[in-house]
Order: sequence, then C-alpha cells, then structure tokens
Amino acid sequence: MSEIETALMTALESNPGDWSIRFLIAEKMVERGAPEEAADLVMLAPVAPDTEQELQRVTDLAGERAVPAIQAFLVTHPTSSYGHELLAMVLEYTGEIDRASQHRAVAAAMGAVTGASAGEVDQNSPEPLEAESQIPLPPAPDGLAISDEVEPEPDEYLAPPKQYGKKATAILAAVIVHLVIALIAMLVVILPSSKDEPEIIAAVIGPTVKKQEMQKKNVVKQTKKTSAASAAAAPLAQLMRANAVAKISLPNVTRTSKGPLGIGDADFGGGGFGSGGEGLGSGASFFGGTSTGKRFLFVLDHSMSMSSQQVKLRDAELEKALKSLKGVQYQVMLFAGGNYYAHEGWALQGAPKRGGKVNPFRSPKGGYVYNSIKGQGYQFDGPDSRIPKAEWVDGSASNVAKTMKIVKKDSLFWGTDWVAALKMGHLMDPPPDVIFFMADGTGGNSPPPILSINSKMGKPPINMVAMQTTQGIKEFAEIAKKTKGSFTIVDKKGKPIDGFDYMDNPGKYKGRL
Repeated sequence: MSEIETALMTALESNPGDWSIRFLIAEKMVERGAPEEAADLVMLAPVAPDTEQELQRVTDLAGERAVPAIQAFLVTHPTSSYGHELLAMVLEYTGEIDRASQHRAVAAAMGAVTGASAGEVDQNSPEPLEAESQIPLPPAPDGLAISDEVEPEPDEYLAPPKQYGKKATAILAAVIVHLVIALIAMLVVILPSSKDEPEIIAAVIGPTVKKQEMQKKNVVKQTKKTSAASAAAAPLAQLMRANAVAKISLPNVTRTSKGPLGIGDADFGGGGFGSGGEGLGSGASFFGGTSTGKRFLFVLDHSMSMSSQQVKLRDAELEKALKSLKGVQYQVMLFAGGNYYAHEGWALQGAPKRGGKVNPFRSPKGGYVYNSIKGQGYQFDGPDSRIPKAEWVDGSASNVAKTMKIVKKDSLFWGTDWVAALKMGHLMDPPPDVIFFMADGTGGNSPPPILSINSKMGKPPINMVAMQTTQGIKEFAEIAKKTKGSFTIVDKKGKPIDGFDYMDNPGKYKGRL
C-alpha cells in the first residue's frame, strides 16, 4: 500500500461514509494492479449510493452483486428511472425475469412522464476516456462484459408532434401526466408484493466458479474527453444511459464512492444502513470471502493440527473482520472433535486429552459431550433437540474484545469434524445469514449432510476457507458452490487465492502453497 493510500485510509477511518475518499483509495488500488482490494474496499462502505453517478460506479465494480445496493438507492430515490432500469438489467442477467420486468415497467412509465425516449443520452452525463487513457477497473463478477459501443438504430417515433392550439395541448398533457403518475403509484405500491419473495438480507459477493459473458447491448458512441474520475463511469453505466427508457441527467463528479449492502424485504422497503434490526445489513470480509447480512457466524478450526503460525494468522484476520462489523450481530465457534462458542459460559471442560475420544464441553445451560465414532467422525451425545444454542452478539468494540480474548487464550483440542460444527451453527435461533468456515484440512467433511442442514435452515451462503492446504479441496469447493458461497485458499504468506481458479489453473499458483 502506497503512502498516499495509507494517508487516505486514515482519513477514511474518521469518515467511513465519505464516498469521495473511498473512491480515491479504490482508484489508487486499481492503478497499482489490485482491483480485488479496490472492490473489497468499496463493498464495505456503510452507506448506500446517494446519486445516480455513484450508483453507476457501484454496478461497474460489483456487477450482479450490486442488486442490494441498487435496491437501497431506490429506497430513498424511488422515482429514479435510471435506478429502476439499471436494477432491471442486472436482475435480468441473474435470471430474475419477473422482477426485472416490474422495474423496467416502472422505468418506462417514468420515461413517459419526462418525455424521454429509449436510447437518449444526457449530454451532461460523464463520458469515458478513450480506451488508451481509461483507468483500469476491476473485472465485473461472472463476466459482466459489455460490447464495444456502436451507434443506435434511428428511432422512428422521434418525429416532431403535430401542432395544436396551446390550450388544447396543455389540457392533453395534464391528463397524460396525471394518468402516468397514477400508474407509477400503482406500480410502486403493488408490484413489490406481487411475488412472495424471501427476505433478502445478504448478498454473496465472493468469487464465483465460472465466468460468463453478458448479452451485448448497443450504446451511443461518444468521443468527448473528460477527467480520469469520469473514466471510472465504466461500460455498464454507459450502456444503461444509452438504453434506459428515461433520460438521465447526471451531475459531473470529481470523486465519488460506493458500497455493498444488504436490503430489507422489498425493493422499496425501509431500513437504514448499519442497522441490526429490520431492513439493511452490513458487509463482512474474511480471507477474501465477502458477504452482507445481519447475522454472521465464524466457524473456525481449533484443532491440534493447526500450527502456531496458522493460529496467529487466523486470529488476526478474525479480529479485523469483527471490528469491521457495523450495527449487526455475530458469533464465533471453535471446533475440532466437537465444538463450542467463544463466548462467556462456553468452554472445553478440563485439559485436552490426547486422542480426544470423548470431548466434554459446557454451555451456559449445562454440559454436553461429543464422542468419536470410528469411521463417522464426532457425534453429539443425545438428540439434536438438545444441541445447545448460543445467543447472537452485537458487533460492538467491547464485545469483539471479549471474543478475541477467549479465542486467543483457549487451548487447541483433538479431533476434526466439519459436519458436527456446521450442524450446531445452522441450528442457532434465528439461523445465520452468512457463515465463514475455516479449516486446515479434511475430517468428517462429507458435503451431503452439511448441504442438507443448510437447505433446511434458510440456505445461508457458506464461504469456505482452506488454511494453507489443498487437502479436501473438492469438498471445500462443493460446499461453497452449492450454498452460493466463496472458496478461498490461504497461501503460505497468508494471502488469499481464489479456490475455484486454483482448481482450474493449479500451475498458476505454483510455489504459493
């Protein structure tokens, strides 16, 4: 990180909601060839985009992951036809055709009110620099690629209207405007409830398995040169301005910013950023896997096979992740042969016994035991209904300090069982929105039972982290893929590697593991 970035990061810590500072840092990261760091930085912003210009930059960097951010923008800007058209396009790409149609209808109705036509572009909107002078931007997820710009087809409906008397024209215009406003009101009130959708409280934004290419769109070719900041108004936003039904007037901006956001139970719902209640959530990142939500569960390997260097690396990353949480809740589970939460009243009872055939634990409501069963890993001694549940913890500085004190002081213990740990984690009430799972290898890691409990408990994404190992790589990948989570491999220097990319191109990472 350069000295400029370091100084800007200090300023950002004092003003985390300042979009201009966040974008300045992101641009510096992109310039030094670290687009993933830039994307992570903007995705952790605690506030929603406030202008259409900021919104377009959110979508440029986040691609299909920008859906919650666009929804959050529309909460406070429900009459932005650009926002509705942008959301329709991204939803269409992700396969949510019905919702895309709803928002495109809203955008079209608003376009009728303003008199804008499809393909019309505001001459005041920021334009891209010529190709050779553009600031390199992080690649959009899942290959949200945009085709080269071409001239649009002539619009046969742009002929000048017939001239009528001024009075008759004014009356007609007034009638049309009132009808369209009534239509918009019906769409805003009725459409979000026309489909009974699950609450959207987390948006997974970790790396995906395969890159796809987005359908090509025609855009208006523009040649006017602007500032480097305007160049960050990347292809997707330019495409949207060219194809949006309504005319968008975007202000010229020098430096702006964006962020990842969870959203409430409707496109136009309430809620506020950084709120642990109903509505919007917050972002969390752990070894490169990043997600948004309101309840985050960290399930961490605490077995004897973990080296002191791995433990130190794990603890540092966990502390950084917990401190970044704003207005949400979390919990941390330590697992090996059995599991318990890093919280007051929970612990392994007694000193760890070599072999760990029987591992006794205690919870605030009493003791419980995990037994080692040959060929079946570790199993809870008793019915599932008796598996103890922990309370969610508010993401405050004091709570984080208490959690880290327990994590750092508690001794490692024997055994390894993924299934037992993830089963207990999924059974929390309410269940987690996002799970970060880290292990240094295999052991009781059969995906089917893990995926089964996941599907029954809200299907939270599981971001899988392999700590400096490729052992069990297929199981890591399968769980991440089928729960729509990310898969990261931590290299020997503590840097994250996209696990899916590693599986496709292992030679690319030779010497890092």
